[in-house]
Amino acid sequence: MALAQRWGQDYVRLALRIERLFPGFVDGYFGPPDLKAQVDAEGEPAAVGLLAQANTLAEHLDEQGFDPGRAAYLHKQVSAMELTCRKLAGEQVSLADEARLCFDIEPAWTPEGQFEEALAIYEEALPGVGNVEQRLGARRNRYELGRDKAHLVPALLERTMAEVRRRTLAFVDLPEGEGVTIKTVTSQPWGAYNWYLGNYRSAIEFNTDLPTNTGALLDTMAHEGYPGHHVEHVLKEHLLYRGKGYLENSILLINTPECVISEGIATLAGEMIFGAEEARVWLTGEVYPVAGIEAEYADQAKLNRAAELLAGVRGNAVFMLHAEGRSDEDVVQYLMRYGLMPEDRAHKAMAFLKSPLWRAYTFTYFYGRRLMQPLLQGPDRLHVFRRLLTEQVYPSLLVEWAK
Repeated sequence: MALAQRWGQDYVRLALRIERLFPGFVDGYFGPPDLKAQVDAEGEPAAVGLLAQANTLAEHLDEQGFDPGRAAYLHKQVSAMELTCRKLAGEQVSLADEARLCFDIEPAWTPEGQFEEALAIYEEALPGVGNVEQRLGARRNRYELGRDKAHLVPALLERTMAEVRRRTLAFVDLPEGEGVTIKTVTSQPWGAYNWYLGNYRSAIEFNTDLPTNTGALLDTMAHEGYPGHHVEHVLKEHLLYRGKGYLENSILLINTPECVISEGIATLAGEMIFGAEEARVWLTGEVYPVAGIEAEYADQAKLNRAAELLAGVRGNAVFMLHAEGRSDEDVVQYLMRYGLMPEDRAHKAMAFLKSPLWRAYTFTYFYGRRLMQPLLQGPDRLHVFRRLLTEQVYPSLLVEWAK
């Protein structure tokens, strides 16, 4: 067996063993079944043993003869795996170190002055009467499906998914047999989730714990499906794992730099296929009438700008919880004030922010988007986006691209 192939197998085995101690670390696996069967047949691993395996992977990586780009990507991935093993072995790790080593980013506190600017924009742009919270709440309620209309959700999800897929296929070629299935679920800390199954298939779960915001359906289905998570996983399985034999691309790992790339792609996916006005027109013609909703005009560009300025609120909430030790109630009040969340949604957000698996993950959405946005502004934006969908990319590399 080639040395590099053996190293790749050890990488996969280590990830699957970490999953045994830290459920959720492996988000999807579609590689050789015998590797998983071998790990499944083992006894429960010891955390210190996993840390030693991670150190060995790192020590021998440069001996594999990988091209420089692949080697740099794998160094970042293995460093993140080492950090997770250190935590499993009992080491206390600061939030800043966790974000830096897991995600290849240096998160910072977002100044509240930026949030105040967003509130001022909302004050100007939101229609209706009352303060900003009341008007935003009224707008949210206008576009939400109540419990009495919950039966409409599956068909609206399918209709929206078909449209984002149609638009994605206009600039991306996907392999034959790809596709998604959609189901509604409850009692989850997230709003929607893509479970990539391999062989170019995804199962997308949509959480109905809270009322469905019809105005967000396009972004959600683009994020989870086309041209977001599903498309990225399909193309990397097709081109990197099956095409080039890169075993590391047969397994999807949470709390590694690949997640910043994946969430950056997903948070920008809707904007790659819809302009703000296009999205409004499509929703007004195809979704709102089915839901019995009468659309209300607002300056969507200003509302989008305000939402962009508020994107750092959840990151600040993570700092408050896990770096400053603030109380749950303090953080809920912060999310309500600057995130403009009703209390039930703020408490729902807390379940995600407090999860040991997801606490630092919150930064991936904000920093993935922020690193990619400057690269996706010019006439070659679709070319750059296709590179993100198909290449082994990591956050500090995007900083280099931007230079």
